[in-house]
Amino acid sequence: MNPESFLLQTEVTSLILALNLFAIRVNVASDRQEVLENAGIDMAFISNLRQDTKPNIFAQALVAAFKTYCVSNQRLDYHPMVRFLKHLCELAPIYQLADKDVALFTRLVERGEENLKALTARSTVGRIESPKGTGIGTSVLIGKKILLTCDHIFTKSRAQQAWVRFNSTPNSYALDSDVFELDLNCANRSSREDYALIPVKGEPKQQTAISTDAILDSGQEICLIHHPQGQHVVVSELGHVVQVGEDYIDHNISTDEGSSGAPIFNRDWKLVAIHRGHPGILGRTLVPGTTSGLPLRSFWTQIQSYLS
Repeated sequence: MNPESFLLQTEVTSLILALNLFAIRVNVASDRQEVLENAGIDMAFISNLRQDTKPNIFAQALVAAFKTYCVSNQRLDYHPMVRFLKHLCELAPIYQLADKDVALFTRLVERGEENLKALTARSTVGRIESPKGTGIGTSVLIGKKILLTCDHIFTKSRAQQAWVRFNSTPNSYALDSDVFELDLNCANRSSREDYALIPVKGEPKQQTAISTDAILDSGQEICLIHHPQGQHVVVSELGHVVQVGEDYIDHNISTDEGSSGAPIFNRDWKLVAIHRGHPGILGRTLVPGTTSGLPLRSFWTQIQSYLS
């Protein structure tokens, strides 16, 4: 999925037409600004809009501003379109909104709120690098200064030093402030279960993942956030748990080199497992097209004290 896509190009015209009707009914500049303010839209956004234009011009400008807005890492719960359309839905009778417009607004709000949750989850994910700049795996911040990832990332690469890089997205700049050295000497590692809890040197400003030891079931929907081939972070499409054991899950989400250690989230965007890769485990039937993950429940007592 692309959590940065709040409005599809195919929806632009419909949204402009719907907001044009709103702007016709609310045709005074001060009234329009009041509605935007009451919806919780910040003044920086409002100040870039001309409130005194004709309804169709106002609607076009508003939708264009929604379309180009980028969610800030400092406000991962905020997108002006989501706030505004949710406000209009709540006051639909007052603004005499048509049912089809309410349906459009509701769909965009629901998608937008899901995107914001995905972006919040994505902010907890970092690329493991060794040497600096070369991705060797994926990790997730589970405590203020503690990363969770797979142990085999380090044994396979024989890394003596490693770093984590956050916010590596296609639309971001590579900033030194997003890179932190890892304290491998103080890591809590398990080669048998294949996890590593690694202290981060410095003070990351990232969100920390919300973790749960919930029982996973076959058929359950999940999402994986990873750095395939060591590239920019990717939020997967929804996949499913295919097979479950006490210390493993098999899932059908497409992964690649660099995905090891990636967090696996449930539909509530809670961390439930980390991705390990090809199962390589004898004694069970493997479904073609699946790879393996390590459920948090299987080593919950070892990580519980680290959780935020």
